Amino acid sequence: MPLAACLSLRAALSASCDTDPLFTYMSRERRTLHHHELNSLLDGMRLGEWSLAADTIEFLVDAIEKRRPRAILEFGSGVSTLILAYIMKKIHGHPPKPLVFSIEQSPQFLQDTESRLASHGLLDVVRLHHAPIVQQTIHGLETSGYSLSERELTRLFGGIQPEFVLIDGPVAEYGGRFATLPLVHRFLDPHAVICMDDGLRDSELAIADWWNALGYVNVSGIHWIGKGILIGSMTPLRGEAAEAARGVLASLRKSSAGASPLRPPVTASDRTVNGNRRVIVQSDAGPSPNRSPASAKTTVPHSCLFINTYYDGFLAHHYRTHASLSAASYDEQLRSLQDTCFGDSDFYSEGLKAAGWSAVDLIVNCSQLQEAWAAEQGLNKISGLQIAVEQVRRARPQVVYLQDLGVATTSFLAAIRPFTDLIVGQIASPIPPQTDLRGFDILISSFPHFVEEFRRQGLVAYYQPLAFSPRVAGRLKPEPHRYPVTFVGGVSPAHRERLDFLRRLAREVPLDLWGYGTETVPDGAGTCRVHGAVWGSDMFSVLAHSTITLNHHIDVSKHYANNMRLFEATGCGALLMTDYKDNLNELFAVGDEIVAYRSVDECAALIRYYLAHPEEAKDIARRGQLRTHRDHTYEKRMQQTAEICERHLRRKLKQDRLPEPDLGRIAYGKQPIRESEITEAMERAWQADDIPAKQRALVQQELAGMYQGRPPVVFKVLADALRPYATPGIGLLEIGCATGYYSEVLEYLLNQRVAYTGVDFSSAMIAMAKTYYPSAEFQVADGGALPFADARFPIVVSSCVLLHVRDYARHVREATRVAASVVVAHRTPVCRRRPTAHFKKFAYGVETHELRFNEKEILTLFTDQGLELVRSLEYEAQPERDEFETTYVFRKHARHS
Repeated sequence: MPLAACLSLRAALSASCDTDPLFTYMSRERRTLHHHELNSLLDGMRLGEWSLAADTIEFLVDAIEKRRPRAILEFGSGVSTLILAYIMKKIHGHPPKPLVFSIEQSPQFLQDTESRLASHGLLDVVRLHHAPIVQQTIHGLETSGYSLSERELTRLFGGIQPEFVLIDGPVAEYGGRFATLPLVHRFLDPHAVICMDDGLRDSELAIADWWNALGYVNVSGIHWIGKGILIGSMTPLRGEAAEAARGVLASLRKSSAGASPLRPPVTASDRTVNGNRRVIVQSDAGPSPNRSPASAKTTVPHSCLFINTYYDGFLAHHYRTHASLSAASYDEQLRSLQDTCFGDSDFYSEGLKAAGWSAVDLIVNCSQLQEAWAAEQGLNKISGLQIAVEQVRRARPQVVYLQDLGVATTSFLAAIRPFTDLIVGQIASPIPPQTDLRGFDILISSFPHFVEEFRRQGLVAYYQPLAFSPRVAGRLKPEPHRYPVTFVGGVSPAHRERLDFLRRLAREVPLDLWGYGTETVPDGAGTCRVHGAVWGSDMFSVLAHSTITLNHHIDVSKHYANNMRLFEATGCGALLMTDYKDNLNELFAVGDEIVAYRSVDECAALIRYYLAHPEEAKDIARRGQLRTHRDHTYEKRMQQTAEICERHLRRKLKQDRLPEPDLGRIAYGKQPIRESEITEAMERAWQADDIPAKQRALVQQELAGMYQGRPPVVFKVLADALRPYATPGIGLLEIGCATGYYSEVLEYLLNQRVAYTGVDFSSAMIAMAKTYYPSAEFQVADGGALPFADARFPIVVSSCVLLHVRDYARHVREATRVAASVVVAHRTPVCRRRPTAHFKKFAYGVETHELRFNEKEILTLFTDQGLELVRSLEYEAQPERDEFETTYVFRKHARHS
């Protein structure tokens, strides 16, 4: 099909389909080849995902056999390299010079490809070249592409001009293949055939359109096989185009402020949703020299659209109070509603913006607001949640975050699914019966028991407490406390225990009550003043003018403190008196920052005491406010949310492309040796540059299992070992951190964030760790000579490292020295009858040294440092072989702390 026809078809489908409509709905993939020799060649290699599809391979083989090129250039290695090498050797025999030139971004992929070529006797046919991906400016346009200099290319080709080019890389952002031809154009045969895989994707359609406009390629069209393969031929460049092409390599530089960001593949006009997110409205698909192929996602922040609902009572009150508001514009209505600081207001979106994202709020049950948006867009035939679906479709955010799961029906989630990458849901109330939990990618709850239940169902779930916005307190006028004891909140059938509590308490002490349903509290006994519903800023004003304010959790919260009032009351400066919950001390220091009661009688007694001792009440309230403004802000919560979403976006969009782990080569060839046989190479084996990617490939599978409710046993063991000691924000050092994945594991399994620091003696491991976890602290360091002060970290984890070091006693001393309280020796192989033994083995293809410790000896090393063994977690045992895998937990004696 001609390129222009594909572009027109793509534009027509874009109004009702997700991105990549041609690729998604019309491409077909076959996983096996009809060619028996090629099937044998590719045994064990998967077709049609990251690699070429079977139909595409057979098309290329046929085209190469007919054209018989003297040399081929490919971008991206793997399946394609084997195929090209095989067919070129079949055509030309043993060549004096390379027949295939392969440019690849991943050193690991390059090494794997080299090994496969060698095993099939094809290595002499291919010249492999590593070129990392860097940001570049080409033709004044900002993009990402291979780092290739003219000198490198001259050396690579050695005067050979490839007559056939296959483009199946790089793996990069939208438009990442644009730079390939400008970089190598002058090194190719003037009549070279150009083939690009994934030709039905938006990105590749855009690149082809732009190459045509610049004059690099005369595109014949796209064959609808596999994932679509674009076919074209080189176009001799003349005049200004030739001069520009000659200057590409000479002027190649990192992206600069003067560069134009690459743009989507169709002529577009910009509109806005909620005055924020830029959206593209499709028009024609004709070529334009002012259009460029990469998406704005390469240059704009991550994006999130929050879907919220407000109480019907508040909405009715607000529009009744502001009679002309319903006639105002969408933006004016939204601003008026959010200025009241009702509920979540714009607290979540502003917090996410502080983390570097773009964020927009929708209030989808406010009919006046939503209908105003629809009218402004000329959409008069849709209503209700149809409007929200259209807002999501136009915004196409990377994340849709639902703050009310009542709208999360199967049909609604299915309607928005094509227009976003992640759907996140937040729940801290009874789950509505219509909610489709399996329609979410991530669930977030301030109920720990909800989180555990979601995980048992195989859902990705995170625990995150609610929060407060300090700017609310900044808007309050400093006035004397007018109300001795207040309760602000709702009373409904979901609050049966609360209603009983308030009625009984009202008989003991005077109360001022605000909130829906509070008129049901007075029952003829006691002194109780009911003021009715109060919302937003007015509610915060009541809290700020309360000496004591009461909190009582909803029945569904069970044993856990979680509600917004915890943070609203303390944030506004009132003394919070709340019902005692098991996790309350994780949020506040009970008795120092807040006060907790366990019964009505105790609550009444505490109220009388603090009303009689106002200075004590004031001091506790002040410390509670400081704690909330420091630790419990939306900005802090949204920093965590941003990292969680970025992590799962990267995983879902397969931006961490790593080779499938070769399970047979992770650990093999184990043999006993004497200590004198340990070589320096064995001791330094884990510093090899190629190990991090191989190990991370396995870790990615383990993390995927964890998010599906199947965490590896070693993940669970470490979390169990640390659970009694880990508190939010506690300092933790991991020695032997590898790529830092335990920072992710512990956050998830412990339901809290620790102040994580990781060290490893492999600079390659630490470099990769920093890319995955930019907010954590990492250093290259020897575990036997740590660059930290004594007792620097409350918790120190020696993580599967002692068994790989000859001088393990020194490591034990250092771990103990820098620990203030707890030392964990994680994943320690021991025997109980035999002495400590040394072995050599291969780990990820590199020969290394390993130990199995006599348990008494290794435990004595720790206890001699002033540590007390408090727990052993044995997670694997083979008693008949005298082999046990154990994690040990030690406490530091006070005199050594």
